[in-house]
Amino acid sequence: MNVYLVRHGQSQSNVERRYCGNYDSNLTDIGRKQAETVRQKLQYINFDAVFCSDRTRAKETAQIILKDKNIKIAYDVRLNETNFGIFENKKYDEIKKLYPEESTQWERNWKNYAIPEGESVAMSFERVKNFMKRLESIQQPDSNVLVVTHGGILRLFYCYILNHNIELFWKFSAKNIGVSVIKYEYDNWYIDSIGI
Repeated sequence: MNVYLVRHGQSQSNVERRYCGNYDSNLTDIGRKQAETVRQKLQYINFDAVFCSDRTRAKETAQIILKDKNIKIAYDVRLNETNFGIFENKKYDEIKKLYPEESTQWERNWKNYAIPEGESVAMSFERVKNFMKRLESIQQPDSNVLVVTHGGILRLFYCYILNHNIELFWKFSAKNIGVSVIKYEYDNWYIDSIGI
């Protein structure tokens, strides 16, 4: 199975360098053009299934990529970005100023600290693991699957493949509209390419 992983196009929160997980930021005009570029890149691939985060920036990206294809998009909250809770749509300096104690705890324990009204990276990883098990249940070995999601979730996909090692989270880049390919063969995941 070939799984094409796409991070959504540039969003307004990306431009403003804000932490944007559950916050529903829209694509910019540049983000829409980026999605159109990916549409052209992937236009000759026949997708057997498409999964997408239910956040607007991911939905719009998927809809642009698939505008010439007649395929249903399955929106899946397991693919949503980590929920930043009280930090949502705030810049780093704002977070430090408004929530000094919480931001210090978050920095000291980035994996397991659940941001108030949000979640931890470890909690997001549980969602990703559950989703990956869903992909593993697809019984068509030559199928092509498209997944449109977020930067943090893409990093967790790689962590899952590399022995569920969440410590590797910061070892990967996940640029807007980057296309990565992972494959599942003989009960084994491997990374074919990252961010092409």
